[in-house]
Amino acid sequence: MHLHFDQACERWRGLYRSALRQFKVQSDIIVDASRTQDERDQAKRLRREAESQLELLRDIDNMRQSDFYSYRYFASEGFLPGYNFPRLPLSAYVPARRTGRRDEFLSRPRFLAISEFGPRSFIYHDGARYIINGVILPVGSEDVLTQRLKLCSACGYLHPINSGSDPDVCDRCGSELGQPMTQLFRMENVVTKRRDNINSDEEERRRMGYEIITGVRFGIQGGIPSFKLAAIEVDGQQIAKLNYGQTATLWRINLGFRRRTDKAVRGFMLDTERGYWARNEQNPEDEDDSMSDAVRRVIPFVTDHRNALLLEPSVPLELEVMASLQAALKHAIQVEFELEDNELAVEPLPSRDPRRLILIYESAEGGAGVLRQLIEGDTFARVCRRALDICHFDSETGADLGKAPRSKEICEAACYDCLMTYGNQPDHQHLDRKKIRDLLVQFGKAKVASAPAPVPRATHLETLLKSAGSELERDWLRLLESNDLRLPSHAQSFFDQCKTRPDFYYHEAKAVIYVDGPPHDYPERDQRDAHHTECMENAGYTVVRFKHTEHWLTIIKDFPSVFGKER
Repeated sequence: MHLHFDQACERWRGLYRSALRQFKVQSDIIVDASRTQDERDQAKRLRREAESQLELLRDIDNMRQSDFYSYRYFASEGFLPGYNFPRLPLSAYVPARRTGRRDEFLSRPRFLAISEFGPRSFIYHDGARYIINGVILPVGSEDVLTQRLKLCSACGYLHPINSGSDPDVCDRCGSELGQPMTQLFRMENVVTKRRDNINSDEEERRRMGYEIITGVRFGIQGGIPSFKLAAIEVDGQQIAKLNYGQTATLWRINLGFRRRTDKAVRGFMLDTERGYWARNEQNPEDEDDSMSDAVRRVIPFVTDHRNALLLEPSVPLELEVMASLQAALKHAIQVEFELEDNELAVEPLPSRDPRRLILIYESAEGGAGVLRQLIEGDTFARVCRRALDICHFDSETGADLGKAPRSKEICEAACYDCLMTYGNQPDHQHLDRKKIRDLLVQFGKAKVASAPAPVPRATHLETLLKSAGSELERDWLRLLESNDLRLPSHAQSFFDQCKTRPDFYYHEAKAVIYVDGPPHDYPERDQRDAHHTECMENAGYTVVRFKHTEHWLTIIKDFPSVFGKER
């Protein structure tokens, strides 16, 4: 608990230390006789800005109206229940418009902030327009801290590079990795400068166009990736595969302005002394800030942890099919599980073109918990039948119904009742419901064979069978397989705190399984089993015992959270 509290305080500490560092650095410039008058005047302005930030962070007179009000802040960091305080992890410092008004910190979710708070972009607040003209530089180094990584060009899997790791092949698909992406700058908090008032000619909010890519990496447990692998099969033939990982790490990387002249040049120029972004050369109206000589090109990025699912067809599909399938699955999952549009996000990997995989992740705070269900039972097939219905096809036969029930016009390719949404406008030209009909019909009849490990289900089952200590245990495993139930994650794991070795273990459900043969019928063995059961339950584990004389499926039905539901 105390470690969680300490981590929750880190964002406030980072903002405070950064402001204090800016105050000290600019104070040194002010008293430096070798600096020009313009540089000293600029340093005075930046020092006043740092003072204002420090006052805002320490403000106790107007605490309840502040983003740093204790309940609001700790809820935003996930330490307290959120209730009406959403998680707002990135902040933009907005100076007061006039004397007597308060400075403010505006906050946005990370994945939204990478574009909304992007270099030289505009935000609108309190009747005025502001430009993101700089960043609050992090504390800890005289220079800007940057990172390096390799992004698989075949599947979009991330490989951070550090002193002990510089991979040459992709951990996920085995493809050869290219040159590393360098000068990656973690974007945390930004500063703004007022430009002008919002006028009647500017009815729509103007957004700066950025080239933003996404990468994913599953967590590591015991030196191996922690995700579940599932095969989508029709008549025993695999047609696609699913990878699901809880709290996978997602990176959103801002490569630069979409309309930049040289696409090979990535990132933005950053003044590492004053924190200013260089002006956008493509915008003649963009006024440059007073930059120092300490300028460096960096690539902004943000990271977050999300429940994520990767869908990879067994054969490459054309762009129109992948874009349409992506839109159909998102819409179908939302309808099937009654989710709001902002609770689920989808993106193509490794890029918009080519598209080889579809990344689906739960974008709501805490996750909706629906993606895990897609790799179990008939949930995926049910979602695909729902997608057929949404795309104006009969969910059982695939017959074309032409349009939505209440629509007056025939849907030729896509409409706002099926595939088109405001959020996927860049894909509208590629959407065609008819191109995914046959694929959705296949998916609607498919069986999903999943394993609680990053290996195919058949391989994991074979490993469990070899590790089983008796034929009775192997019979128990075969019963699970014949009824499409969840397989254990481990076999014969030893729990030192209770000095016991259960036959099987479900890591995610934290459940231990004992398959008891005739020797367990003896009183002294039964007494020892009872002691182990009590000890494991006191340690927080669910204990399920299967005696050789009992009807095992009846016991299984009592624990659907462990074994799933029988088909």
